[in-house]
Amino acid sequence: MKRISFIAFALLFSFFGFAQKYGSTPEDSLSCIQNLSIYQEFFKQRNYADAYPAWKEVVKVCPKTSLNTYIRGNAILKTMIAKEQNPTKKEAYIAELLALWDLRAQNYGSEGYCLGMKARDMRTYHPKKIKEAHALYQAALEHSNDKAFFPIAFFYLENVVEGVKAGVLDKALIFDAYEQAAGVLETLITNYPTDTNISNTQKQLDIIFEPYAACSDLIPIYEKKFEEHKLDASFLKKATKMLDYKNCTDAPIFFRATQALHAIDPTPETAYLMGKMTYAKKNYSATIKYLESQIESIAKKNEKVSAYLLLANSYLNLGSYSACRNMANQALALDPNEGKAYLIIGNAYASSARACGDEPLVAQKAGYWAAVDKLNKAKSVDPSVADQANQLINIYRSNFPSGDDLFYFGLSEGGSYRIGCWIGESTVIRAR
Repeated sequence: MKRISFIAFALLFSFFGFAQKYGSTPEDSLSCIQNLSIYQEFFKQRNYADAYPAWKEVVKVCPKTSLNTYIRGNAILKTMIAKEQNPTKKEAYIAELLALWDLRAQNYGSEGYCLGMKARDMRTYHPKKIKEAHALYQAALEHSNDKAFFPIAFFYLENVVEGVKAGVLDKALIFDAYEQAAGVLETLITNYPTDTNISNTQKQLDIIFEPYAACSDLIPIYEKKFEEHKLDASFLKKATKMLDYKNCTDAPIFFRATQALHAIDPTPETAYLMGKMTYAKKNYSATIKYLESQIESIAKKNEKVSAYLLLANSYLNLGSYSACRNMANQALALDPNEGKAYLIIGNAYASSARACGDEPLVAQKAGYWAAVDKLNKAKSVDPSVADQANQLINIYRSNFPSGDDLFYFGLSEGGSYRIGCWIGESTVIRAR
């Protein structure tokens, strides 16, 4: 024992600069080093019961020795809890485990992760403490920038869902929790794009949320909250984002929330939403008004493509075919495989066919050739629109000139034909 003490003091004074790490006094440092050696040896043997007293002394005397003190302590305490039969002693170990997360945060940071794991352990050993865990998870969210935080986002939503099932938490909290958790994961995915654990957690988050994400669930909740929060930009952003995400955009509350948001905090994103809503209401002039001035500032590519398609369809419905094609081509410049853009151009060609010819038998039907060209292009680049393209092709093909009409005008199938008017394209001659 004297030899151990001598070696311990030698180490202590050799590394005097690290004395604080091993205790605030020489006596504490000696105790720390001795107990470190004891508990680590027992821990290696998985003899957690004998490791526990020495480990506990390390936590008391030198809590900043190593992060492993907390990682291993977690395993030690959970083993002690599992084996303890006395309810009072078991409860003491549980309290010690929860307190250990606070001490870890105090000495090694990652407060959000520690609070979240404390909440997780609380629910493990006290399943009914849903509200208490909820409060801890909400506190944890204030410190969610740490990469290690990602599982906490999932545990948070899981706790809320279980609370709703148990009847101790309001169902509306599910949507708030999902928005918060998804926002945290979205930030972490942006910061750590190659970490598949984070992206997989996002998928799991969506799975647990999905049963509660129907429009029939969302709409009543946001309708109930709207009057109280109609001047709250934060609430309105969450409501419109969620309703849009779940395709509840035809609900009156979506229009009201988006309109209110655009009025108090207009952005390209709110203009995009207003454009979607006014288009759904067939107010095409309003759609153009909202979108054209803001479309270049829309940040997300998929939303910008969608906005160009809305503009293209709006111009199509208003009979402004050249502007329609221009907007569709803008969408294609961003995404060459966007089949819907070719569908729109094809419909524009078919709609203006009669106006682009001087006689009814061939010239006024040539636009249908060009329309079918675009529809064939649509399904070749985007199989998802193939059914719709084929239906339109069958309709427009019935408007092709007959073989006799082609013969009358000296035209042959397979030859080239230049369409005038705003279309201004060459196409292949075909008979119906």
